[in-house]
Amino acid sequence: MYTEFINPTRAALSFSRNQIIVYVVWSAIVVCTYHFSKWELISIPFLPVSLIGTALAFFLGFKSNASYDRLYEARKNYGSIVNDSRAWAIMLNAYITNHSNKNISKEEIQEIKEDLVNRHIAWMYAHKFYLRHRRQPWERDAKYHNVFRGKLQEEFNIETDLEQNLLRYLSQEEVSAVIRSANPATQLLNNQGKRLAEIREANLIEDFRLIEFQNQINKLLDDQGKNERIKNFPYPLQFSFMLRISLRIFSFLLPFALITELNKQGENFMWLTIPFSAIINWIFYFSERNSEYSENPFQGLIYDVPITNITRTIEIDMLQAIGVEDVPEPILAKNGILM
Repeated sequence: MYTEFINPTRAALSFSRNQIIVYVVWSAIVVCTYHFSKWELISIPFLPVSLIGTALAFFLGFKSNASYDRLYEARKNYGSIVNDSRAWAIMLNAYITNHSNKNISKEEIQEIKEDLVNRHIAWMYAHKFYLRHRRQPWERDAKYHNVFRGKLQEEFNIETDLEQNLLRYLSQEEVSAVIRSANPATQLLNNQGKRLAEIREANLIEDFRLIEFQNQINKLLDDQGKNERIKNFPYPLQFSFMLRISLRIFSFLLPFALITELNKQGENFMWLTIPFSAIINWIFYFSERNSEYSENPFQGLIYDVPITNITRTIEIDMLQAIGVEDVPEPILAKNGILM
């Protein structure tokens, strides 16, 4: 996620410089052909091209809104995870006591709280791993994308080995069993429920408290399912396909139409077709690229929801809530980017 634009013009040009070159070269070819060959048949009326541009603008507006909705929904889902996680830690402090069983010491109570918090943190890392490191066919997976992902992972010290992440909080035996499952995060919540049942059998909580804990697990399952829905269901590819075809047709025809209009102002004005065509095409192209990257908010690129930062924030909050002082450092933005 961008947190600031250090140099927005430079970033935008760097992002789309190859396409700008294509637009400039194509416009120059059209103008030079028109000027030196005197082949006036290549000029076309501006009206049909403007109608294509209008339709293209509608397509772009629809996709931009849909992509933003997916991005914003993902952020709201993680906001719910933050709130539900904090509520989990508060419930542990309120419900896990030796009131019902005086044979349990305060030290043992603290160990139980830490175990339940550790299991929850392990779930967060497993869920984050599922979202960010499992590539879907429609996500950006070109060579330069993967190179950029590698740089971000190194810069933010993002662990790409799920087993190593989980071993910080769970036993080797449990981790080995969990990572073999189709969805480790779901399995960890299942194990959390089993652990709560054991605590109930030890008479540390009553039935109604067990039900409250289970309700909280159900909320976490709901949060997880909402994120997985975004991850596993793409923006309808037929709309993306139609938009790209329309954009290419418009980019191809625009220089021919601009020559017609600019030439009416004088022969020398037709050379302005080159910069104007490039600028107009670039605006449409850049809008389409922005929506294209924003529609997949968990693909490990700089347009993502910053789930690494959010997960670490929850981790710190939960550990401190149960009295743990040795907590990891927060994840901060670097060079205007937050992961």
